[in-house]
Amino acid sequence: MWLKGQSLTPALIGIILGLAQGTRALGSLFITTRIKRSEQLMPASRLLALATLLTFAGFLLPQSLPLLLGLTLVSSLLYSPLMPISDAMATRMVAQTGMDYGKVRLWGSVAFVLMSTAMGYITGLWGSQAVLWCLLATQLLMFVGTLPAMTEPLTDGPKARPALPWTQLLKEPMLRRFLLIIMAIQGSHAAYYGFSVIHWERLGISAATSGALWSWGVVVEVLVFFFARRLFNHQSAATLLSLAAGAVLLRWTGTAFATELWQLVILQSLHGFTFSLAHLGAIRFISKELPSHYGVGTQALYSALALSLAVAAMMLVTGALFDSLGGLVFLLMAALGLPAWWLARGLKPLSE
Repeated sequence: MWLKGQSLTPALIGIILGLAQGTRALGSLFITTRIKRSEQLMPASRLLALATLLTFAGFLLPQSLPLLLGLTLVSSLLYSPLMPISDAMATRMVAQTGMDYGKVRLWGSVAFVLMSTAMGYITGLWGSQAVLWCLLATQLLMFVGTLPAMTEPLTDGPKARPALPWTQLLKEPMLRRFLLIIMAIQGSHAAYYGFSVIHWERLGISAATSGALWSWGVVVEVLVFFFARRLFNHQSAATLLSLAAGAVLLRWTGTAFATELWQLVILQSLHGFTFSLAHLGAIRFISKELPSHYGVGTQALYSALALSLAVAAMMLVTGALFDSLGGLVFLLMAALGLPAWWLARGLKPLSE
């Protein structure tokens, strides 16, 4: 919406957002993996949060296309490592203190729902420029949040080995298996992220109802995170990812053929499995089933490959086929559940 307010055509907006998505993957791989010890995570997040804030402030300047593109690429590069770094901090706290990851992570989902809803009202009152001011305000809050010292300092211990580079991690067969599983599961959401509202509109569902369906999916996501320890504490990553892959098959096959609102409500409930359970399985594998010096690099690979590149690649595929296939494009997303389920059955922990 803000880019449109800068008088950009839809084609240029698509190019800029596509380049930003690719740059985010590079930031996760090449910046996050420079962190070698858990003690460096908080200082790195503080520095990146400040650098991102200053880059976002550059959007306040009168914009030309070269400046807009440059700021977008730099901000994407600096911002993207903050997610894998925060998850690496969380997985370290899971191992170090037994923290309930789900009850911490759910607040990200709650904030997403609240801010997405609020932005609709804010932009309605003050226009697209409000997007930038809200972006600056929330990024400032992020930076301020990195300033206080942690009551439980992150540490790998005196005998810990330094983090392995991601290029070396990719030589480990079981780690490659994990990445293929999670790329298939997370990549299966591409049609949902890109075209679900358009598909539902063709079924006669209003934009407001589509928004409610999205929100319901996130509500279920929050519930799964809240009850995760009680329900799944003793389950392996392989079990959690197998369940998520099965839900991919069920959810997207149903979405391809569903025509009634009540059917979509039920199918949206599976977001708690296809996304939340998959994410919990990934965090379980990284925090409890890998050697500690694999953690930061694997977190970076998960963010770059599964949460960025896999979704971007499948969005290109679904975008090319959506006009001809319509809702049946969701069957391609469902098909990704099969290899994910088969590979997840053989996923095993790696010892120190």
